Amino acid sequence: MENVTINKEEVKTISIEQLKKLKDFNVFMDKARLSLGELSIQYEFQKADILTQIAVQQQNFNELEKAIKEEYGDIRVNIETGEIVKQEEQ
Repeated sequence: MENVTINKEEVKTISIEQLKKLKDFNVFMDKARLSLGELSIQYEFQKADILTQIAVQQQNFNELEKAIKEEYGDIRVNIETGEIVKQEEQ
């Protein structure tokens, strides 16, 4: 690789306004990436919490279904009225 000597007179810089815009863009992008990371973590925690709640409710439903079957047999229930819609033969 060849060493290149740069004459200070040849060095050019962008305007102060352009440099500020570049820096502002970098700050924005850093904040946006951080926010996306935080959202992703929050999403995963909320997802895990909801899945846990679903598992608990499914267990509660299974227990209720078992209690109803013990009391009434193998039936179907109108969810709006609670009325036994169909009672299958045992």
